[in-house]
Amino acid sequence: MRAPGMALSIRSYGGDERVHAHEFHQIVLPVAGRMEMRVGGWVRSLVRRVGVLVVGGTAHGFRGCGENRVVVLDVPAAILPDGILARAAAAPFFAVDAPLDHLACYLDGTASLGALDATVVYHAASLLSRAIGRGAIARQATASSCRGDGIAQARALIEARYGEALSAAELAGAARMGLSRFYERFRNATGETPAEYLARTRLDRAGELLRETAMPLAEIALAVGFSDQSALTRSFRRRRGTTPAAVRRASRQSANGEFEDRIRIESAARPTML
Repeated sequence: MRAPGMALSIRSYGGDERVHAHEFHQIVLPVAGRMEMRVGGWVRSLVRRVGVLVVGGTAHGFRGCGENRVVVLDVPAAILPDGILARAAAAPFFAVDAPLDHLACYLDGTASLGALDATVVYHAASLLSRAIGRGAIARQATASSCRGDGIAQARALIEARYGEALSAAELAGAARMGLSRFYERFRNATGETPAEYLARTRLDRAGELLRETAMPLAEIALAVGFSDQSALTRSFRRRRGTTPAAVRRASRQSANGEFEDRIRIESAARPTML
């Protein structure tokens, strides 16, 4: 009950870079740790909530950064529509939404209990393919709707590449404006300078990783575009009056409190045994 050529696996990668290409398309969804990927002219850290769709025939390099686990789906050429493949060829990395992230984590957890049987692989691969397709179509629609809005284009570039060293000139070029006009229009539209918007986006993403993953702070800093852990901490302290460690600690305390409340509620609901 598996589509011909379709395969799903949970993998971990070492620190030595490997480069290859294959005829089938490949979807990679991290569930733990970090790896570096180079796809065509794109280079990016791959962490949880960031996925990549490698179009068949595209040379790509990859290496793990410490402990890592990824869900890998090999997809035969006929499964994904041409429009999605064209989009992925132009921009292979994409944000992973909550439902897709939950599915990837479920598959990771299931695989840890033993080999995934063919039926699970078939249905999971179908769900993943559909989710990737819906996400690509939505991103295409968003891109089309903001194509005439230069500031929206610049904001979309920040959202897609916040982990990279984006310059004001690149953002202004995406908006098709000169620097002075771009700064003025951007601030009027968002209430922030481009640098402030980029910093906020990076801290928002770092906050998600702090609350939802066990990634080391140094790896989170690099994944969201800071030079090191100290730079991330300084930015958190200056802009949010807290530190990454405090954000993670508060998240764990909140989760523990919710668990204890649930236990108390369930205990209170049980009938007293005489």
